[in-house]
Amino acid sequence: MNKLKRVVIASVGVVAFFGAMITGVSANTNGIDVASYQGTTTSYFNSYKQVGDKFTIVKLGGRGGGEGSHYVNPSAYAQIHNADAVGMQTGAYFWGQFGDSVSDAQYSAQLAVQDAQNAGLAKGSYIALDYEAGAGANKANNTTAILTFMDAIYSAGYKPMFYSYTSYVNSYVDLSRINARYPNALWLAWYLTTAHQAKPDMNYFPKYSNVKIWQYADNHYGVDGNVMVVGSLDNSKPAKQVAAKPAQSTNKPAKPNKTKYATFSGVYVADYWTNFNGKIYGVNKDMGIPVIDYNNYMPISTFTMTDRYGHKLRNQTIQGNNGNTEYFTLSGKYKVLSQTATAIKVQIGGEPVWMMKSFATIH
Repeated sequence: MNKLKRVVIASVGVVAFFGAMITGVSANTNGIDVASYQGTTTSYFNSYKQVGDKFTIVKLGGRGGGEGSHYVNPSAYAQIHNADAVGMQTGAYFWGQFGDSVSDAQYSAQLAVQDAQNAGLAKGSYIALDYEAGAGANKANNTTAILTFMDAIYSAGYKPMFYSYTSYVNSYVDLSRINARYPNALWLAWYLTTAHQAKPDMNYFPKYSNVKIWQYADNHYGVDGNVMVVGSLDNSKPAKQVAAKPAQSTNKPAKPNKTKYATFSGVYVADYWTNFNGKIYGVNKDMGIPVIDYNNYMPISTFTMTDRYGHKLRNQTIQGNNGNTEYFTLSGKYKVLSQTATAIKVQIGGEPVWMMKSFATIH
């Protein structure tokens, strides 16, 4: 796996990242992840079953950085097929080095789904985003791009997961937004040592909420060692996003749905300004969903004009499509009118606006 290596040193500083063994963790299931460098045969995967590994996560491919415009793992089909043949649960991952680009995240997800289908990965399986290089400077914008990828995986009928290493997410990703949208979908790497580890030492389990899989070693009989502490990789269960519980038959009168609100924490580019019915609106091409609402404009009365880092400008007058890049933030709480798996309609400046759901945090 082309994951970056990070080692924890057993010292007082470890306490900042790790806690004692987590209580309430039921069955810790060991497993591995593989790429084109690893084996493909049933005997290869059976050898890991013999040491207690029960799942395999296979690299599908990647885009960005050393992966180029689109790398495809030539061994993915054989690895998924033969790991499954010996009774191991299977999932997959895709290297996505798209930084904070929403459009590139969307395209990367399309490639990941294409690779998954070509590799014979069953619908309902997990596809993890391997995000550990090329992040932008703004956490909120990076997270929006990550959620765009995950939402696209979900919409294609797979279950999204997010992989990275702990120090990287601390610097570049807002895990609370990912946890809110996709609970128990984190796969985090942190190594106690680079020496061989047959089993995970759960005393060093990462002290983060919503961790599904901990990658505890990069040398578990020659491959990455993982331990799954929540659920399974069972692909017989359909993808499930955070949503209201299904309606159930009851004689009690239904309680009214609680009003939800959306907030937006990123710094956004005003791609252009437009005049509509005597009002001025701002348009961000990544946020907007013109397929749903062709008049998908945001009233500028809600904008705070900033520099690229989110610092408020003293002069709040727009420059007006003169070729200079202008930035804005949305600092209010906006009523959620409706939502789908990937889109959300919110009330901004008294008007309904459709946009990509990955930009929003819903409360």
